[in-house]
Amino acid sequence: MMDLLTSFDLHASLSVNRFVGRMPTLDALLHIVERNSVFKGAFSMMLFWGLWFATHHDRARVRARLLATLLVAVLAVFVGRALAVTLPYRPRPIHDPELGFLLHDGLTSQTLDGWSSMPSDHAVLYFALATGMFLAHRAIGTVALAHAIFIICLPRVYFGLHYTLDIAVGAAIGVAMSLLLVPALGRQFERRAVADFALSHGGLFYPLVFFTTWQVALMFGPVRDLLRDLAAALT
Repeated sequence: MMDLLTSFDLHASLSVNRFVGRMPTLDALLHIVERNSVFKGAFSMMLFWGLWFATHHDRARVRARLLATLLVAVLAVFVGRALAVTLPYRPRPIHDPELGFLLHDGLTSQTLDGWSSMPSDHAVLYFALATGMFLAHRAIGTVALAHAIFIICLPRVYFGLHYTLDIAVGAAIGVAMSLLLVPALGRQFERRAVADFALSHGGLFYPLVFFTTWQVALMFGPVRDLLRDLAAALT
């Protein structure tokens, strides 16, 4: 059974990757999309803030679920990274030349070398975000889900940064986290009138939430870099 799953995973991944090089302009554009945070986290956080400030008849519920989604997203960043570090190491498709994956000019077999492929922490985060937004507002959540599939995950399979199974497992984890946690946390936030707190303590609330959305958009890269630099300076 495991051999069949592995074979299907490889075949599906190669089926997506085989188009690399056929349309160089499209490849270049997809590479920009895959690498640039404007198209990834920034877009998701624009959806978050747009929904936060939109007018709804049930604004308190929507805002409560958005805050719950943001908390789950923070947790998702660390869960995705922790699983990638603790689970058995799986090389990325581009790291094994014998598999026949096509390399885009902007990538080499050394790209992300040493970073395990399973699960995709991008999929964990963006499907957690999209699912939480869907629970808050179906239309915006549908846009977020489409973004997670076509902008976040598909290019990573296309360029051989992940297998399809890496994406599927990461997506399942992200969806499960939001389905389990967002409704319960949202009810608690709504019961405690967190939206009213935001209105009455905006000078404290909004800088903190903005900082969190900024870091989620960058998958806490600046914080991780800061901690790494501090650790190096103190040793």
